[in-house]
Amino acid sequence: MDSIDSAHQVAILDAHAIVAAGVSALVAAESGFEVQGVFQSVSDLKSKFEVEIPDVLIMDLQLGDASVTSEIRELTYRHPELPILVFTLLDSRTYVHDAIAFGAMGFLSKASTHQQLIEALNAVVKGKHFFGAELGASVVNIDDEAIPVSLLSSRELDVLKRLALGFSPKEIGFELGLSDKTIHAHKNTIRQKLGLRRQSDIIRAAFSAGIVNVRDLVG
Repeated sequence: MDSIDSAHQVAILDAHAIVAAGVSALVAAESGFEVQGVFQSVSDLKSKFEVEIPDVLIMDLQLGDASVTSEIRELTYRHPELPILVFTLLDSRTYVHDAIAFGAMGFLSKASTHQQLIEALNAVVKGKHFFGAELGASVVNIDDEAIPVSLLSSRELDVLKRLALGFSPKEIGFELGLSDKTIHAHKNTIRQKLGLRRQSDIIRAAFSAGIVNVRDLVG
């Protein structure tokens, strides 16, 4: 993207000012992205969201007293179209699982390279998932709760898999030889049958069905 008007707006939420400034500089130097704002608290971020919603949010999991996974859940509930990329030093299995289960589209360690950060950003703004290779093995048990995937037909399972991998209905329709309208109908049926609301629910359902594994999601 050549113009600022077409650049993806990025918000950065990190309690560590020096780290946030560094991430901001890296993102701002990349064509196709513009830093909308840098925030050190959830309250400041929410105040900004009352005025303008970014195209993507990069956030740490260490934000003082805030329950960050709960904040992720609230943000994805209020702004389901907002992709969240978790960028943190907390890379244990529990943190990865909770962040993704509550709606984050990507999870990247702060030990990652500049290039990996940009790859992750490019993935999540396109609606795809990104997990750094060093974290991928931590996303194994994403399906905590039993999901009745047996209710789905084979065609619905085909659609579910591609939705979990971040494909758009148009892309799925092209691959399966079906119309956009048909794919949207399948998507709605899948959501109704399984009680799914968010993209993270779709991922868990696909894991539960055994049609998606961690290698499919690792960037």
